[in-house]
Amino acid sequence: MNEETGQLPKAWCKTVASILKEAKPGTVFIRQRARRDWASLTSCPFDSALREVLADALGTEGLKGKKHYMDEPGETHSFIFRYGDSPLYTKINLTSQNQIVIVYFAHRPLKGEDL
Repeated sequence: MNEETGQLPKAWCKTVASILKEAKPGTVFIRQRARRDWASLTSCPFDSALREVLADALGTEGLKGKKHYMDEPGETHSFIFRYGDSPLYTKINLTSQNQIVIVYFAHRPLKGEDL
């Protein structure tokens, strides 16, 4: 079930970006699909590059997204941002303890650039 589309919460963006940048062991989990899709899009398939790109994107002023409910507890949002000349769709969960980030997707938008 999805909620409305709107501006991503600034506190959520700041916390997720911080966790992605710090990348302490056991704090960032990138699903295999996100890892495969990211590797197929770029010449740099490393998790560190994906974390860096996502953290930078979360610093974009006025970033719009959509809230989702996933099996894992936490606050999950999807959003589309520009990576070079291409749009990139991602879905990220900040767990309810605000200590772990789960990256579900990192691929070109499959349904256009609207969420």
